[in-house]
Formats: sequence, structure tokens, C-alpha cells
Amino acid sequence: MATHPKNWFNGILHIAAFFGAFALFAVVGSLVSVLCVLPAILFRGARVRFFGQRLIHRLFRIFLGYTRMFGLVELDASELSGLHAGNGMIVVANHPGLLDAVLMVAQMPRAVCLMKGSLARNIVFSGTSRLAGYIHNKSNLGLVKKCEERLKEGTNLLVFPEGTRTVGGNLLPFKMGFALAAVSTGSPVQAILITASSNYLGKGQPWLKLPSFPLRYSLRLGERFLPEPGEDAKVFGGRVENYFQEKLSRPGKKPAPAAHAQ
Repeated sequence: MATHPKNWFNGILHIAAFFGAFALFAVVGSLVSVLCVLPAILFRGARVRFFGQRLIHRLFRIFLGYTRMFGLVELDASELSGLHAGNGMIVVANHPGLLDAVLMVAQMPRAVCLMKGSLARNIVFSGTSRLAGYIHNKSNLGLVKKCEERLKEGTNLLVFPEGTRTVGGNLLPFKMGFALAAVSTGSPVQAILITASSNYLGKGQPWLKLPSFPLRYSLRLGERFLPEPGEDAKVFGGRVENYFQEKLSRPGKKPAPAAHAQ
């Protein structure tokens, strides 16, 4: 059966736009990151970090706009409109793929990510993440202290408590650093439920294997949790983890109990 010319054209357009997205992210990200290194070294303070956060937010919105314009991504994030003006919250989300942080930060002008040290050393992220005050997950004590500092500045803290991308759609045990920061500061924890139509950019998936377009993502506003007086961080974190297990468990599968991983 002959391929319709329009379908053939759309296929070629998607392929070109797909590789263009990688080039856009890498080239623009690296250039801006290099330009941010010196200001990140010379300047300090909440205002400088806020500038860096808004810069990353706008870059991610530009990238997301590119992917949507060429039909690579469809995103439903309408429920997150209230997060634009939010501050001092710990925003916790599940982590199906590498695009999750891009999708989330594009909705939050004032946010810092809890990120792996390897990402912080990557040329695409090193300068901008340092300018924005992003936090590396190197040591538990220093990590919690940094989280508390950012929250007191009015910044939202974005955490993927599984610590890595979800494997096979099964939620991984949560690491409880976010719960310790919430209990220490009394900050609310806002749950965000991310669903994706494809496992593209999931754990163990090849980056350059062409997926089916468009990739469809949904960011849903979940429950907001507050630590109760005297509540232990493990208990509080377990409440949040159990909520995610309940909401994201697949049909016919019983939610796994919270493992309270450190």
C-alpha cells in the first residue's frame, strides 16, 4: 500500500525536528551554561539565584515550545497553573523519564532541583544550575541544610524522591530527604503525578531511537501534605509515598507498602 505524501512529509519533519531538539538543547544549553559560570562564581545571594531560576525556566519553556510546535510533544499541565505564583513548597513528583524536570521547571518560575552530582558537572547544566542555586545530592546533612536555606528564601524545591527514573512503570522506594526537610521547616509538600504515553527516555531506553510522535505527557496536581506536630520524617514521608503508590499503581496491582528508604 502506497504511503500518503502528507504522512511521508510529516515523518521527515518529525525526524528532522527530533534531532534538532537534541541540537537545540545541547548547543543553547552549553552556551548559556558557559556564560553563567563567571557570574555564578562572582555573585551570591537570593536575588542572583532567583535570576538563574527564571533563566532556566524560560530556556525550558522555549525548548518545550519547540517540541510542541513540531508535534513532538503534547502536554497537559493545566492543573499546575497555580504553581506559577507558589513559593516555599517542596514539590514531589514521580520520575518516568528524563524530560520530567524540563516539563516541571517550565511550569515553575521559582524552583530549584535536587540533582545528581554527575548532572551538575555536565557542561549543559553546570553553569546555569550553579547560578540558580540547584542542590547536589552528595551528603545527607549538607543536602537538608541547603534545602532548608532555599525554602526559607521562598524558592520551591523540586524533588524526584525515587532518586532515579522509574523502571518498568513500577514506583521505586522513596528516599526521605524531602520529608526531613519538610519536617525541619514545616514546609508543605505538593504531590505531582506524571504520566507518559511512552517509555521514551525512561531508565535503560536508548536516546536516539525514534519514538512514536507525539509523546503525550500529563502533569496532574495531587494532594498537598503538611507535617503534623511531632511527626517523624519517616512517618511523614511514608504517607506521601503511600499516596503515590495508590495513585500510580497499575490496574489489578496492589500498591506496595512504603519502604522508607534513606
